[in-house]
Amino acid sequence: MLTTRQAAEQLGVTPRQVRRYLDAGLLQGEQLGEYPTAPWAISEESVAQLREERARRAPGTAPTAADAERSGP
Repeated sequence: MLTTRQAAEQLGVTPRQVRRYLDAGLLQGEQLGEYPTAPWAISEESVAQLREERARRAPGTAPTAADAERSGP
């Protein structure tokens, strides 16, 4: 499991973008608390999968929530 910051470093994005990916279902993780600012434990496998998907895309295009629906859980 990775922190938001670790996932951001591996993906080359900001921690805020990682939270957006979590909200969109592009990353799988578990929030470690019942409050909005609780830290996340993010699946290393989902980070690796998203990194691979981003590598296959044209430069400058970001994954969307529709991509998450197509790739499934």
